[in-house]
Amino acid sequence: MRKRYLVTGGAGFIGSHLCDEIIRHEDAVYCVDNLVTGVKQNIEHLIGRPDFEFIEGDAIEATTLKVDGVFHLASPTAPEDSNKYSEMTVTVNSKATEALLKMDKPLLFTSSMKVYDFCPRMVAYIEGKQLGEALCLKHFAKIARLASVYGPRMRNGDSRVIPNFISKAFKNETLSAWNGGEQFDSFCYVSDIVSGLYTFMTQVSKRGVFEFGNPRGVKIIDLAKMIIQLTGSKSKIKTTERQIVTDGCHFMPNITGAREILQWKPTIGLEDGLRLTILSKMRG
Repeated sequence: MRKRYLVTGGAGFIGSHLCDEIIRHEDAVYCVDNLVTGVKQNIEHLIGRPDFEFIEGDAIEATTLKVDGVFHLASPTAPEDSNKYSEMTVTVNSKATEALLKMDKPLLFTSSMKVYDFCPRMVAYIEGKQLGEALCLKHFAKIARLASVYGPRMRNGDSRVIPNFISKAFKNETLSAWNGGEQFDSFCYVSDIVSGLYTFMTQVSKRGVFEFGNPRGVKIIDLAKMIIQLTGSKSKIKTTERQIVTDGCHFMPNITGAREILQWKPTIGLEDGLRLTILSKMRG
């Protein structure tokens, strides 16, 4: 029997791919997004379908909808966005989460690996995710802690490293790998992530916390070199810029639980995923 899910932040980068994943499994979607950082173009291909409905508004306003489950993704995520909309970032992860939990339906809260520590570039984002997690643990909801995610539909001008590097590589501009570029980070292609989220919500009764991401890290300077090569760019790499980067900014995910209980693991390698992402940018 077809189920209908609420996806908050459904016009965003990950949210729009999740809407596709849900419909691919022949379920239906209420997609709610206030379009502050989401982009309606991401879901235009779904508008008009009987199994999809877009509602422009805030996540906290979606609590009157009749649904079988909630995927709560609504939140500014990129560092510049979460700092620009800091109050909104905290509120949508805390007060909106609390309101959605009161719907008394299965809820999956998308959190971040960054909740383990302090990252000075993303204070409001981390605070919001920590508050949201506390509420979800109290109500026995599902929590998905995500490492860095990338892929098609990331906005031009997104301040996260992969879209930033790709955008600059296209323009042959210098790529800045802070602090020598020796820090490691983990990057997981978006289709792998949404597959994990859907499986977590629909295929297992187990609640609690799972980590999702690519457990294989890459140095930022090597990421920059790979993007330059794949784009055929003439960009140079600058390694002299200094930024405060703590270990909390770059935690590697432990996917043991997801692998053993959900039978989930990443299937798309970084080079293949970057190719797909770059190709999507070239197509506009």
